[in-house]
Amino acid sequence: MHVFNIFAVFLLSGFYVEDVLSLKDVVLTIQPNVVQRSSNSTLRCSYDLQNDILYSVKWYRGRYEFYRFTPSEQPKTKVFHFKGINVLESLSNSTHVVLQDIDFNLSGNFSCEVTTDAPHFSTGFDTKTMLVVQLPEYPPTISVFGEPLDYGDILRANCTCPPSRPKASLTFLLNNYTVAKSEPLGPRSYQESAWSDLSLEMELSEFHFNTGRLLLQCVAEIADVYHEEAVLKLGSVRDPVPERVSAFSDAISSLPAVSHLVVFINILSMLS
Repeated sequence: MHVFNIFAVFLLSGFYVEDVLSLKDVVLTIQPNVVQRSSNSTLRCSYDLQNDILYSVKWYRGRYEFYRFTPSEQPKTKVFHFKGINVLESLSNSTHVVLQDIDFNLSGNFSCEVTTDAPHFSTGFDTKTMLVVQLPEYPPTISVFGEPLDYGDILRANCTCPPSRPKASLTFLLNNYTVAKSEPLGPRSYQESAWSDLSLEMELSEFHFNTGRLLLQCVAEIADVYHEEAVLKLGSVRDPVPERVSAFSDAISSLPAVSHLVVFINILSMLS
């Protein structure tokens, strides 16, 4: 029984050593993972071979292999046709694949699979998601109805953002407080280009006039790649009297002094 236990420990130790010395830490990163249409992205597959020898690195879009690196073969690299995938071979190798002129159909999962050579033949795998977007051509715009505004009035406004894919998420802020947000995007928003639109209808209270101004903002965002805003200062019946009105009043009040000057000039002309 004692001999059996020693043998079992020996076998388990062997498996443990083999596991420690084999492939580990396979990690895929996509930079950027949110890509503007027609631009480039780099896929990086990092891994730790330990003491193993690399047999191959395979790259997949979904279930379809599109690039392979095999150091023991000539040539070492192979590119497999996949619609919309354009591999920049001069910058691609055992750890990196550069994709150029990316189109919408590449949105989805990408994977790298690392395999080591004998004696372990270990395999590691990781998957990440890419999103391909089309950004709006210009920033959002705001339209407001019913100015000037006062306590108890209804503020009605609309924010519009040009077509994008997916649609931009819109947020209204009044004096830096969020007052309206667009609904979360549905799956269809990622499949077609469309305008974004958000309406606002709210009653104004004394609180909204505390800062002495009404500042309305509309913020348009798409993931982490797009952030634009429109800002509009709203007219209020409580705005201070414009400077030009007081200047006109000052001019009127100065008329008597001007009249005295004219009389004095006339007397001088008569004496001469």
